[in-house]
Amino acid sequence: MAGFGEPLDGHLSTMVTVTADDIRVLARDSSADAALVFKNGRLGVVPANEAGDGRILYTKAALVEEYGEDVTDVEAELAAGHLTAELAG
Repeated sequence: MAGFGEPLDGHLSTMVTVTADDIRVLARDSSADAALVFKNGRLGVVPANEAGDGRILYTKAALVEEYGEDVTDVEAELAAGHLTAELAG
């Protein structure tokens, strides 16, 4: 599992930018219950049951359901853009 990345300041809805790399890390994670989580001002991929008080932004199950097992670079960019836009909305 990847840990939490660089700290993010400000409000979640206006400051979080999900990148294609975040989506690729989620897609490549070997855990079926992996989730992209915002916690303590950072984004990271952890098992969903370890999210604690963090906010689950996207799960590997949802990613696979939307894009299949093999996520292309274009799909990772699209997923990141959609998720960032949704969070900003």
